[in-house]
Amino acid sequence: MLGRILKKIWSNFIVYILTFEILFQLLFFFNFDFIRQPILFYNGYCDQEYWNLYNKKTNISDDISYHPILTYKKNELAVPENFPNNAKIDKKKFNKNKISLYGSSYINHNDLKDILNDNDDVEFTNYALDSYGLDQIYLSYKLTAHLNQNRVIAFGFLLEDLDRSIFYFRDYQKAKFVLKNGKFYLDNVPVNLNLETKRQYDFYLYRFLKNFYNLLTNDFDPRYSKCLISHKKDLFDYFLKNIEKDSEKFNQKIIFITFNSKEDLAKNTNWRYKYMKDYFVKNSITHVDSLKIMKTKLSKENENLEDYFGPDNHNSKKSFQYIYDEFIKVYKAM
Repeated sequence: MLGRILKKIWSNFIVYILTFEILFQLLFFFNFDFIRQPILFYNGYCDQEYWNLYNKKTNISDDISYHPILTYKKNELAVPENFPNNAKIDKKKFNKNKISLYGSSYINHNDLKDILNDNDDVEFTNYALDSYGLDQIYLSYKLTAHLNQNRVIAFGFLLEDLDRSIFYFRDYQKAKFVLKNGKFYLDNVPVNLNLETKRQYDFYLYRFLKNFYNLLTNDFDPRYSKCLISHKKDLFDYFLKNIEKDSEKFNQKIIFITFNSKEDLAKNTNWRYKYMKDYFVKNSITHVDSLKIMKTKLSKENENLEDYFGPDNHNSKKSFQYIYDEFIKVYKAM
C-alpha cells in the first residue's frame, strides 16, 4: 500500500517537473520577453548564458572604433593592434607631470574628465572606455605601456569589472583569457563583431530554482556570489604581476583607484573589496580606496549618501572630486 502511494507521488512529481519544463521551453522558443529575463535563470557575474540571453548591443558612439584585441578604442588615441616585441627603452628622466589613465566608465566619466581638465599642471592621457572589463583595461595597458614610459600610470575600475574578464561576450564580442596547463592564453582574437551568439537550450526549471536559491542565500544581490572566485583571483594576480613587471621596465609609477557601487556603502561590501585591498597592501601597491574616502566624508561632513551617486549609478561630481583630491595627494607624495 505504502509502495503504491510513494510510486504515485513520485509519478506526479515527475509529471509536474516535465510540465513546467515544457512550458518554459515553449515560452523561450516563442520568445516571450516576460520570461526571457536573464536574472530569473542566471547570475550576470558567473554565467556566460546570462549575457547570451541578455544579448543587447551597446550603442557605439562616433568617437570610438574597432580594435582587434580590445574590441573598441578611442579614435583620439593611437593603440597598436599587436603587442610590441622588444620595445625600445626610453632613457629619458621620469616626468611626473604626465599621467596615463587606464580604466572603464568611471575613469571615462564626463564629471571626472571635467575635474581632470581643470588641472593645468598635469598632462593626462586617458585610455579608459565605457564597458571595459579588467582584462580589457590590462590589455590596453599592455598594448601602449611602451608609449607611456617615465611617467605615472593610474588604473581605475569598479570592483566588479574583474568579473567581466571571465566572459567572451557581454555587451559585445570580446577577447578572453583562458587557462591551459597552468598558463593564461588570450582567446577569441581577433575579435569578430559579426559573430552571433547561438540560441541556447537549457533545463530552465533547474536553472530557475538554482538561481532563486543562490539569490536567497546572497541577500538577493548576485554580486555576493563567490562563483569562480579562485579563477577570478588568479586572473587579478596575473594582470597585476604583469603590470608590475612592465612598469619596472618602462620606469613607471603605478596607482590603483578602486570604485564601489552605492550598495557597498548602503549595505556590506562583497569578497572583492577585502581581497583587492589585502592584495594591494601585501604587494606594496599604491591604492586609492574610494569606499574609504566616501565613508570618511560621510562621517566627518555629515553628508547624504544620495549626493555621492548620480542617476547613472556612477559617482557624482562631488564624490569624484573627493576621490580625485585623494589621488592627487597620493600622486604628489610619490
